[in-house]
Amino acid sequence: MHELPQTRDLAAFVAVVEDGGFAEAGRRLGVAPSTLSRTVSRLEQQLGATLLRRSTRMIEMTPEGRDLLEAARGILDRTEALSDLVLGSRSPRGPLRVNAPVPFVLHGLAPRLAEFRAAYPEVELTLDMTDNPVDLIGAHADVAIRFGPLPDSAMLHRRLGHAPWRLVAAPQYLDRVGWPATPADLERLEQVRFAAPDHINLLRFRHMPAPVALRTSVTAGNGEAVRHLVLGGLGIARFSQFMVAEDLAAGRLVDLFSDELVAEPLQITALYLTRSSGLRRLAVFLDWLEGIV
Repeated sequence: MHELPQTRDLAAFVAVVEDGGFAEAGRRLGVAPSTLSRTVSRLEQQLGATLLRRSTRMIEMTPEGRDLLEAARGILDRTEALSDLVLGSRSPRGPLRVNAPVPFVLHGLAPRLAEFRAAYPEVELTLDMTDNPVDLIGAHADVAIRFGPLPDSAMLHRRLGHAPWRLVAAPQYLDRVGWPATPADLERLEQVRFAAPDHINLLRFRHMPAPVALRTSVTAGNGEAVRHLVLGGLGIARFSQFMVAEDLAAGRLVDLFSDELVAEPLQITALYLTRSSGLRRLAVFLDWLEGIV
């Protein structure tokens, strides 16, 4: 019978993968990189498989390493949950790495995150921002927030809610070019366009046979850049509700016929690798997210 890996060895392996190397994990854990290297070698010998391909500049997981990473995270999460139960811990604790699109971090999470920190001060949050789909293992993320249809419905996920679309402009821009009275009047305005995805630029309204065609003033490849261009009076654009809610409330932007806009609300989903029932800090974070979306 093979000797089973010890929990501390599994924790060391997970740390090396999540931190991207032996030196980085060693600095965080206060352990010599050579000690972590020997630990991973011991795991590989016990399991009879190569887990990491090492080079002087990087590490890369093998397929067996990816399988072990998922299993090891599950074991460590269950061990932590059992420890919480035995010790009577009431407050979730430990690191939680969140990957989310830039606009959602800036306009959805950042304004409210102090509430979560006040409720769960021992959860150590790390926020990574990217607008592109990510591999949760490769990104070392515990949970990823994504918009639109699920890329892989087989993954563990929770639907958090939907974000309606808002078509907006800066008041000073409309003062200059004229305020539209109907959606058809938008054709004499200019549009700040998203470089991608192009469907965001489509403006279709109820009771109109075709989309409204506008001249393009500027095209930008980043949603936050588009927002600032609209705030600067360069044209109109449509955004998710959460991205412009504060601007609308403050009067920096005004709504243009959003109740007549034909656009499916944007689905917001959390994707994760570990069952939230086994990891309290993930469970409370998902519950909190669902409450603010």
